Amino acid sequence: MKAESLLGLLHISSPSLPVGAFAYSQGLETAIDRGWCTDEESTGRWIYELLKQGIATLDLPVFLRLYRSWATQDRDAVNQWNAELLAFRETKELYDEDCQVGRAFAVWHRSLYDDERIDWLSQPTVAAMYALAGVYNDLGEEAAALGFLWSWCENQVASAAKAVPLGQTAAQRILQKLIATIEPVIHHSVSIQDHEIGNSLHHYAMASAWHEQQYSRLFRS
Repeated sequence: MKAESLLGLLHISSPSLPVGAFAYSQGLETAIDRGWCTDEESTGRWIYELLKQGIATLDLPVFLRLYRSWATQDRDAVNQWNAELLAFRETKELYDEDCQVGRAFAVWHRSLYDDERIDWLSQPTVAAMYALAGVYNDLGEEAAALGFLWSWCENQVASAAKAVPLGQTAAQRILQKLIATIEPVIHHSVSIQDHEIGNSLHHYAMASAWHEQQYSRLFRS
């Protein structure tokens, strides 16, 4: 990868990117409140299961299709896969998060790049905007997928560090274990056919739904 592309990958993967992803825990805060995530081991297991059974079978396969659609200038396909990803959001909280962060990502993209493709979507998802930024920076599909997964993992661990709470060393150990799973997750996602896209994380959906009404919380709904 060219240095400029690598720096572009680091840029859009940075937790300091002003899109507001840090404000959401995606149900993790409720999992903590209900005693499902209480320490390093249980928290790491929760994040890994979401990665393996959710991100790997839904978000990442759609992300890869969005990346290819942006790259080939296929506007209809971009809209189709963006809409399909939103349709899979099982709770109002998850839907609103994708919409709110996606819009913020679009504003950021528009402010930096003279790219008319930003107007293709009336309600962009996070995956769609990250994929577009990846195409614009000429990252390549696999590198963009690595950055997309890393951003998600880092945000989940950062949320856990605040809410469990976890010490910084424990949080870094979780991240280190997740690093070893990212490449196999990408390889699995690449093999998923269109009709196989989806997830069955009922506990994740319930945690998100409960979080909307949780009395005391740090993270947004």
